[in-house]
Amino acid sequence: MQEGLHKIVQVDDTIAAISTPLGVAGLGVIRLSGGEARRITRRFFRPLAESRDFQHQHAIVGTCVDASGELLDEVVVMYFQAPHSYTGEDVIEITGHGNPLVLKLLLKTACTSGARVARPGEFTLRAVAHGKIDLLQAEGVREFIEAQTETQARTALRQMGGFLSNRIRPLKESLVGEIAHLEAGIDFAEDDVSVPDNASVIAIIAPLRDQLSRLRDSFGYGRMVANGLRVAILGKPNVGKSSLFNRLLCVDRAIVTDIPGTTRDVLTETINIAGVPLRLADTAGIRQTADRIESLGVSRTFETLSDADLALIVLDGSNDLDNNDREILQKTAAVPYMIVINKSDLPQKLDIRPLNGTRRVSVSAKTGTGLGNLHEEIRAFLLSHKTDASEDWMLTNERQHDAINKAVTALATACEGLESQVPHEMILMDLYRALEALGELTGEVVTEDILDRIFSTFCIGK
Repeated sequence: MQEGLHKIVQVDDTIAAISTPLGVAGLGVIRLSGGEARRITRRFFRPLAESRDFQHQHAIVGTCVDASGELLDEVVVMYFQAPHSYTGEDVIEITGHGNPLVLKLLLKTACTSGARVARPGEFTLRAVAHGKIDLLQAEGVREFIEAQTETQARTALRQMGGFLSNRIRPLKESLVGEIAHLEAGIDFAEDDVSVPDNASVIAIIAPLRDQLSRLRDSFGYGRMVANGLRVAILGKPNVGKSSLFNRLLCVDRAIVTDIPGTTRDVLTETINIAGVPLRLADTAGIRQTADRIESLGVSRTFETLSDADLALIVLDGSNDLDNNDREILQKTAAVPYMIVINKSDLPQKLDIRPLNGTRRVSVSAKTGTGLGNLHEEIRAFLLSHKTDASEDWMLTNERQHDAINKAVTALATACEGLESQVPHEMILMDLYRALEALGELTGEVVTEDILDRIFSTFCIGK
């Protein structure tokens, strides 16, 4: 088991869980993992051929019964012998009919026979504990399960396969080598061991810092790929926000009327653009109002705006700007935005000069004219966050970004210290901080908080 993990991860017992989504289906799977998996399964599994015993990667047909011997289901059991399994332990997978009631009874029977219900992500956590995968690969597993687009699935699959881990490994090895070089020079200075000069150390460290900096910069695009591009549609009442929302979705999701203030809450839906989920939020019209419910809707609009990656500010092209439009433009200045001039099917009165060259597109939510141009503008905004690094490797969550940022900061401090002739003992402290941050990234350095942060979002059966 990996160093440090044995103090946090309990692997003495055998765990069980339903590994397929609950719902009526043709098949469903119960998974067990642990040293007692085979013995526990034998207590309620009856093979059709009495002489058949569990063999690695061999399927056995039989039935499962409850404690009273009552038939539960006809099943196929597959055994994976440690360490050649997903978790690195003995694993049993029982495939039965996908009736949720039957699967729950099978799980209950497994637990009364000696297993316990697995916690979220515990199978994958055990895979990490036994060195089958690292933390980056574990996060890839979760993201692959949750992927909604081909781009998301492809990115997660590369991470599951260790692509990012393999790119990080030589950087860590180079850093470890330089630490060893400096340590030797300090510890054996009296034995005529050569001490590396500052320029040669910088020549090793600076490229590491630069590569990690490029990786850090990939997070903007990587986060959007993994979590989706959050887009808030804003505007005053009756400019066509809900109509635009419906057009982008290609379905009448929001109620559209000519009565101002119809939308009182935030509606959210997701579409796919350039392989990335586009999480659209239709918001309440922004204006001064005495209506308490409408005021709450406006407050939620600004809450949604604060979390958005991009705001679409909808203006009425058939009318001039008014104070409500100007207030909206002012309040969205801190968030990336583009102007959507709606109602292009009507005579245009809007003076675009006050918009100061802001990126804008004209559409008609009523007829659909200009929607293709809006799609292209959103796609261009998304791709503008793509870096050279994100073509090959990218960070997809905050934990990864935090770890890489700590490593970059520590290496930058070390380079500055070397340029200022800081003693090597102090430089080593910075290098060890960088190494520890990279260890947190992949799991060599791990805390209970990090594990909870990762695995609490997993489904139970994975």
